[in-house]
Amino acid sequence: MISNLNAIAVRINRQFLRDRRFMALSVAVPLVLMLLLKYVLNSLPQLARLGVHVSDYSILAAAFLVHFLAYVLSTIVLVRDRKDGTLARMFVYGFRRREIVLGYVGGYSTIAAVQTAVVLLLMKYLFDVNLLADIVPVALTMLALAVVSVGLGVFISNFARNEGQVFPFIPLMIVPSALLSGVAIPIRNLPAALQWVSYVVPLRYAVSVLAGVVQQRQSFFSRLTPFLTLLGVGAALLAGASLTLRERE
Repeated sequence: MISNLNAIAVRINRQFLRDRRFMALSVAVPLVLMLLLKYVLNSLPQLARLGVHVSDYSILAAAFLVHFLAYVLSTIVLVRDRKDGTLARMFVYGFRRREIVLGYVGGYSTIAAVQTAVVLLLMKYLFDVNLLADIVPVALTMLALAVVSVGLGVFISNFARNEGQVFPFIPLMIVPSALLSGVAIPIRNLPAALQWVSYVVPLRYAVSVLAGVVQQRQSFFSRLTPFLTLLGVGAALLAGASLTLRERE
């Protein structure tokens, strides 16, 4: 099983490296979006008058960005592999559904980790966020979120037959993530029904960890519950992806 997982992950990483335009966009998109965020927030001086520290909230925006990029990337690429027949050939060669899903997650997680590192570096230099004391819990949470987002992308891609059918799923997942995770609106301010819905949003748990560690200066161990819940959501998504992966259309 391990050899099959490695074979899939290595193939995906080689595919990424051959596609130089894709690699350039994978680095350029986080840069452009973080620059846009910086200029928008700097254009709102009233935030400072209200005592809002932009640097504190930039970590939540960065988490959303990592979630968005990892989800979109994995969804589109797996659908493309299905359309090209790569996925069907894996079944012909005897790969099992679980091996395919975990192999894709392993391969996509490499580029997701690179994007996470880029976002954290941009936070340091664009928003002057000092993460030295919290770099381990922040990096672990961001990386876990990226992997879970890849799992979500693999799961959602099972319901799309071509790249065109992927696009309706992007706002369907991303907009609720922005509104129900605590990034834009504190969850406690949402209607009770939406607070219940927010429990199925993976980004909610990452935001809970990051807000506690960076904004409220809590220890990572005090935020283990939402962190482990995030991992549990990821495991459930991977199980769902394995069950819904189709051998043929």
